[in-house]
Amino acid sequence: MDQSQFDQLVERICSVTVGDPETPLVDLGVDSLHTVSLLMAVEEHYGIEIDPEVLADPALASPAGIWRHVQERLAASDPAGSRG
Repeated sequence: MDQSQFDQLVERICSVTVGDPETPLVDLGVDSLHTVSLLMAVEEHYGIEIDPEVLADPALASPAGIWRHVQERLAASDPAGSRG
């Protein structure tokens, strides 16, 4: 999955349009319920846990920020890079 595919996930779960993935979720009109749904969907899809407090960091509270965090979590859980 790449950023554009991740943006599509955000759009589907949160019922918004992501024009610029750096735009904060709140500025896209994403409410707290959709944010929780998004985090749950991401956790389920990638098999990782994301602390909702992560979104308190403005640098991570956007589709691009969440995607970067997901990539970091995946890399940390698989340091050998065995996922094709």
